[in-house]
Amino acid sequence: MQNNLSLILMAWNFLKNASVGFSTDLQGLINSGNVRLNDHTIFVRKNITGASSNFDVIDATTEKIDGVSSIKGTRLTKNQAVVFSQISLGYAEGDANQEGNVPYGNTRIAALRNALFVITQNGREVLSVPVADLLRPSGASMNASDKYYELGGFSFIVDDEDMEWQLKFPAGVSMPAPSTDKEHYLEVFLKGFKTIKNI
Repeated sequence: MQNNLSLILMAWNFLKNASVGFSTDLQGLINSGNVRLNDHTIFVRKNITGASSNFDVIDATTEKIDGVSSIKGTRLTKNQAVVFSQISLGYAEGDANQEGNVPYGNTRIAALRNALFVITQNGREVLSVPVADLLRPSGASMNASDKYYELGGFSFIVDDEDMEWQLKFPAGVSMPAPSTDKEHYLEVFLKGFKTIKNI
């Protein structure tokens, strides 16, 4: 419990120092103490069959759907910024249109393991890490915390501003064909805190 309290205090201090990039409304809420941080995990599950080059994990058609995505489109809502320090990617193969109904884990698929996962926002690189580092280990006896890659510090996504989440594959490399009548899927979790306006 004490460690959790320390983490949220560190996240709050980081947020205040980074707030210049947030919307004017959110900056005002932070400066006046009218916003707090709550535990939060942003996630999206995406069909990546045929992915190659710079593949968009989120785009304008991304829908906020329980169990599939916590994001709508390519931006967070106004006054909801996110500070995170843990990330996890998972791979699955399954039937069509089953993003929310397949077990995600690790993979030996070289094309995916050799790709980069990159988040950018308004020309700012939020994150750029090899997929091989981020793929969650497999094992039923593991704790949830064991499945996350710990960043060296906090990263943040600002509110009400477009962002890109991309898989960047090596030149000439693409996802191989899946098994017959199956699809490739990827899940991305960013674990940390989100801003919540005080009532």
